[in-house]
Amino acid sequence: MKKRILMLLVFAVLCWGVAGCGKTSAYQKREEHSQNTKDGRESVGDSEPTESASTLQEDADLASSFSDSICAVTYDMMATVYDFDEQNPERPGSVFVINQTESRLVFGFRMLDACYPASVTKLMTALIVLEHCEMSEEVVISKEVAEFTRGSVTELREGDVLTVQDLLSCMLVESANNAALSLAIYVAGSEAAFANMMNWEMDRLGGSGSHFVNASGLHNERHFATPYDMYRIYVECRKYPAFCELEGLEKTTYSYTDKDGESHTRTVESTNCFLFGTPEHRYECPDGVTILGSKTGTTPYAGYCMLMHVCTGEGMEYILGVFNAETERNLYGKLIELMSEYCLE
Repeated sequence: MKKRILMLLVFAVLCWGVAGCGKTSAYQKREEHSQNTKDGRESVGDSEPTESASTLQEDADLASSFSDSICAVTYDMMATVYDFDEQNPERPGSVFVINQTESRLVFGFRMLDACYPASVTKLMTALIVLEHCEMSEEVVISKEVAEFTRGSVTELREGDVLTVQDLLSCMLVESANNAALSLAIYVAGSEAAFANMMNWEMDRLGGSGSHFVNASGLHNERHFATPYDMYRIYVECRKYPAFCELEGLEKTTYSYTDKDGESHTRTVESTNCFLFGTPEHRYECPDGVTILGSKTGTTPYAGYCMLMHVCTGEGMEYILGVFNAETERNLYGKLIELMSEYCLE
């Protein structure tokens, strides 16, 4: 009898907690949304997809031979010998080419080995934002973000008001670290909390050996990823039309208001030198190859990195990755080599 009374008391307390009064913060709402998303996706095998999810997937698949199936990759599929860097044979670089139309690994070398992903990290940041935000939501730039100057940054001043889409443009096109920080704080309340969301998402996707501690990819010994995991993240991002619209832009201009309510415009330019760059930093893709999207990354520890999505004249779509090239020229030379040899077969 005492046990039954105790259970009833516990139930009453729980009900009071759920129905309790008081305002819910934006952060709490996002945490609730995150949990709901998690619960729904864990049981996806036992339930029918929602109409909105189906519509979103149909939009993402229109006029594309892109398959959202993850290409399975195992260690025994990796090349054991590959000349990644002729000048430095011991350099631990990674490369891969996946025919995404057929969901087939064409070539892979060290793509299951962890490396420093640099700003390619921002693909995961974008994925979290896409899952939790509407593109039209407005973000007010904080003092912390305005004063952030590490690595690649864009012009963001305290009190500026940008939409989530504008900040994604800054982050994906111009690779702005302060835009990534602003989005992380907006979504999770702090960058540390956002990093926890990134790691949970990686677990959900079946990560093969990655761990994130920040939203931008700035160097940290505890921040690493496998090229294969970055590929998996990219495929997930492609399910969102907003991502597909932004990732292949050479440059884009957006409007924002400052702290005084005055309207302004800014233009951001791509860090992909196949798409945009000065003459000394411009490279040409092989004939017959069109770039659909990419994400670059560079730090002294990560080297020069890029994950790139291309399409051939035959309609085949490929995802390529090069990680830890020693120089910019080596990175683009290696990508050209991979496209010529494996995408134009």
